[in-house]
Amino acid sequence: MRRFHAPRLFAPALIVTVFASMGAQYRTTNFHVHAADPQVAQLIGQWAEHYRKEKAILWLGQEMPNWSQPCPLHVDVNVASPSGATSFQFGQGQVLSMKMEIQGPLDRLVRSVLPHEVTHTVFAYYYRHPVPRWADEGGSVLSEDDVERERHDQLVRSIINKGQKIPTRTLLALKEYPPQVMCLYAQGYSLTDYLVKRSSRQHFLAFVGRGTQAGWDRAVQEYYGHKSVDELEAAWIQFLRDGRSQPAGTLVAGAKANPAANQVAAAPGKSQVRVHLTVPPTEITPVAITAVTPSAVARGAMPSPEQFGQKFGQTVTIPPNWQPAVTLGAPMSGGLPSNGVQLMAPQATTPSSPSVPVIGFPR
Repeated sequence: MRRFHAPRLFAPALIVTVFASMGAQYRTTNFHVHAADPQVAQLIGQWAEHYRKEKAILWLGQEMPNWSQPCPLHVDVNVASPSGATSFQFGQGQVLSMKMEIQGPLDRLVRSVLPHEVTHTVFAYYYRHPVPRWADEGGSVLSEDDVERERHDQLVRSIINKGQKIPTRTLLALKEYPPQVMCLYAQGYSLTDYLVKRSSRQHFLAFVGRGTQAGWDRAVQEYYGHKSVDELEAAWIQFLRDGRSQPAGTLVAGAKANPAANQVAAAPGKSQVRVHLTVPPTEITPVAITAVTPSAVARGAMPSPEQFGQKFGQTVTIPPNWQPAVTLGAPMSGGLPSNGVQLMAPQATTPSSPSVPVIGFPR
């Protein structure tokens, strides 16, 4: 008889295990957050909505309307190199669906990875079709905190000094990630930062839209007053050499942002899948090793078709002497440090703020 009772005795433990593995969920107007801990799910959801509003106002000059369905946002708080992936399905001149996945130390997710990934959604809403990789990633890095922007600035200077840069004409024409993926991120960020400083974010978005439609030489002439992409490249590199915070150059005032002009409707019945991946690369180039410090947000190459939607299944190697930004002096519980660090929602800030403080997490 006892052997028949045994399954009943173990059933509660099995049920607890199943529910524990399901984790916690938190719904906001535009995000459906999945995490191991309810506090983490709520915190990430609140910051995701904050960045969604802030980045839209910064880049578009206005908020985006609410999405027709919340974006699934999967969060894994751990001590691995911070990374993220956002995938979109475009079709019929609109974004049909999207999914976001982020993982790493909690403070870097909030300060760096989350604003980066949310900026991808702003660009997707604006263009309604895949964006050139250099501009998409460059603009998203520009949305990150000072730590990442400074790191990419140092990296691009190292790349140029070593003669390893991707020619700008080639960079602008890239539709997918190249083997020199760190060059794309660093150069894309630096060129985006340079052009935005010469004009505005809205002017830059209109320039990118024009470049994809009419060619980059013509877009450069119309929006920034250079004769060619090569002349623009020379001006950008000179700006880096001079170390100036505000670039000089001619801005064509008559060229204005026109979101409708940048939207290309897909053929009826057809859709495009677009994945934005920021995960540890399978092969790290010498430039990445020498120029990126251990706590950098790892960047990666375009996934293969069978990896679309893959949820952090890659093997991650933690760099030597790496320490998480949040002090984990006490045992972890549900992905949260149990050492008294207080988790708080984002404070109200203006879009012009240089960086958004994350309350409770020391820099």
